Amino acid sequence: MVLIYSGSMPGTKSIIHQAIADYRKGIFDEVENRCRKFCTDLCQEAIKARQNNEAAHNYTGNLINSIVVCLYRDKEPINAYYAAQYVPKAIQVKMRLRKRKRYRFNPDYDGDKSTYLPEVQTNGGWGEDDARHFFQDYVPKGKNLFDIVVAYPVEYGKWVESKRGTTGILQAYSHAETVGVTYLKLIRK
Repeated sequence: MVLIYSGSMPGTKSIIHQAIADYRKGIFDEVENRCRKFCTDLCQEAIKARQNNEAAHNYTGNLINSIVVCLYRDKEPINAYYAAQYVPKAIQVKMRLRKRKRYRFNPDYDGDKSTYLPEVQTNGGWGEDDARHFFQDYVPKGKNLFDIVVAYPVEYGKWVESKRGTTGILQAYSHAETVGVTYLKLIRK
């Protein structure tokens, strides 16, 4: 026996649309949870990449404290993962340009006796504050459902990377490319 029904039952269309919407929301929520876990790991990797670079030196600690991994959904901020949650606080505000007058540290952030003459002007604030402002102010470009952004927003972040290559950002990006897909794979049951 074969039963064929070609009409539509009242409310069927709205039930189907609601079921699809619920299914879609469940998938997006699962992807968001995986993104959150990935961001936590990525922040830890960015910290390690800076700390384990033998050529890197932290005078005040503001560069490492400025590292932030940001998660956005539909261009809206969801959560930020701050290096400042995992590393010791900076020992002083960011250094400002001074003509011929070096900053002297005993000890500096890394525990060494050192001097430094800055080459990039800063606002004299804290790297951790730069990270918080970045997360609040940045708007991802494009039309992605989720965006994960790694930033080193102190004024001299780009300078340190271009002159010394010691921020760790390239290692963080490499890590993201290598393990990101693993975190974000959906398990099909």
